[in-house]
Amino acid sequence: MPKILVLAPSGFGKSTSIGQIPELGIKGLVPEETYLISVTSKPLPFRGSGAAYPITTMPDLKTGRRVITDNAKDIESIFLNLVNSPYKNIVWDDSNYVMQNWYMANALAKGWDAPKQIGYFMGKIFDAIEKLDAAGKNVIILAHGDSTPGPDGRIYMKYKATGKMVDEYLTVEGKVDVTLIGISRFDATAKKAVKEFLTIKEFLTNENEQYSSAKSPVGMFDKQFIPNDLGYVVTKIAEYYG
Repeated sequence: MPKILVLAPSGFGKSTSIGQIPELGIKGLVPEETYLISVTSKPLPFRGSGAAYPITTMPDLKTGRRVITDNAKDIESIFLNLVNSPYKNIVWDDSNYVMQNWYMANALAKGWDAPKQIGYFMGKIFDAIEKLDAAGKNVIILAHGDSTPGPDGRIYMKYKATGKMVDEYLTVEGKVDVTLIGISRFDATAKKAVKEFLTIKEFLTNENEQYSSAKSPVGMFDKQFIPNDLGYVVTKIAEYYG
């Protein structure tokens, strides 16, 4: 199953897309099939999240469906432990903060080569993600994005990384099969603001050129804009791969 990267600004609703929220029309992920690795300790932004995703701790991963940690070694270990688990969906929320927190905690350490260590441990995490992928899991990475100029003159939304090593040698976007870009826009027909995922970069207007890093396999999604709903996403993926 594919590795999915969701890029959007803070406050867009990346974590919201996990939950089952009927009043917003969000199907969400099935809690019994989903395991969350949260890098920050903020509450999940939907009703009943505590019961749906009870928090557990390292190394006891069997008493809950959510672990809160920003420790790169622990996250690698959790991913490896989940390879043979019954969970279908593995979600890594606020993934950027693994790098940012590590850097800030060690910023004043003498002789500490932060970029190399950050790059090394992020590489180990993505090695573990490859094992989850090989085991047939949906691996969903939620992250903040940075807008940056590309070689073709377009503005691309890219994974917000700390340290050049992650950008130059890891390239998170190249490690995943699907990149969804979170977009907030006004629906003139419905006369309301909507939050959606952009699935593909083809046929973009000039207005949306900054989102040209979106990608998905041909025919996976039947629309360029889809709901801000990870339940919808994994359903379409299951239909696509059979």
